[in-house]
Amino acid sequence: MVRLWSVCALSVAIGAGVGWALHGSSSADTNEAQATTPVAQLVPSRPQPAGPSGLDLAQLHAAIREELAAASMGQAANKPSATTAAKEDVPASRELVAQRREAMQDIQTLMASGEWGDKERTEFQQKFAVLDPEQARQALQQIMKGLNNGSIQALTNVPL
Repeated sequence: MVRLWSVCALSVAIGAGVGWALHGSSSADTNEAQATTPVAQLVPSRPQPAGPSGLDLAQLHAAIREELAAASMGQAANKPSATTAAKEDVPASRELVAQRREAMQDIQTLMASGEWGDKERTEFQQKFAVLDPEQARQALQQIMKGLNNGSIQALTNVPL
């Protein structure tokens, strides 16, 4: 244990010494460079064509604009089209409405049991897939409330 502490202390001391040496040499160079640089050069009055790294700022700005335009075009392409939106506005068939109603009743039965094991989790996932977005949100909210307030006890070793 003493050896470990002494090795750690020696490593810290060497690291601090090297860091201090590097800091001291770079700060002296920086101070000399700052002393010889006039203030007028630090605040340019007009845009410079190239930055200190040699990059052309106008080209960099143009490249950024192109990337942003391409990204916004990509987002516009990913938005649902009018035909997809029209399909979502179509009322659900009677069969689908009946399946959703049955799924909600089954989920209510699962919650009423007060226990949440692997079987209930799997059955919930199957029923959840049938629900419309609003019903799914409500069902998930009810399950989370039950788990949080203790009316449903989790008996599973996998994620809920």
